[in-house]
Amino acid sequence: MNDDQDDEKFRMMPLGDIGTLAIALVFLVAFLWLMFGPSPFAGLYQNAKQAPAQPREVTVTVPDKGK
Repeated sequence: MNDDQDDEKFRMMPLGDIGTLAIALVFLVAFLWLMFGPSPFAGLYQNAKQAPAQPREVTVTVPDKGK
């Protein structure tokens, strides 16, 4: 076999490179999901907008000052 035929052989990518690409792909999918997917904080915003109704009348009692 000469050098030209040796270059034509299929060589598998090193596993470290495959792992790096797989992790990069997972991060890309997670980023796109967080950008364009449903918001995980939607319930928090709805609860903040719907504050409990304030009472219209408040009764305050003041203790008598003893002598």
